[in-house]
Amino acid sequence: MTKETTIARVLVVLVFAPAGGLFGKAVAVAASGRQWWPWLIAALAWLVISGLVAVAVSSRFDEHR
Repeated sequence: MTKETTIARVLVVLVFAPAGGLFGKAVAVAASGRQWWPWLIAALAWLVISGLVAVAVSSRFDEHR
């Protein structure tokens, strides 16, 4: 496995695992009848911000080739 592949796998885990947890929390809170939208916004913000960081890191590795 190359260094780039390893970094790409780590970035995928760092982007999607916390977002999945936040979406799950939103569903659990909605099932209990409380306000769920702050958790949904947090999950979407996490996806956008960490996704942008992942793209920046990925493109940085592409520049060095």
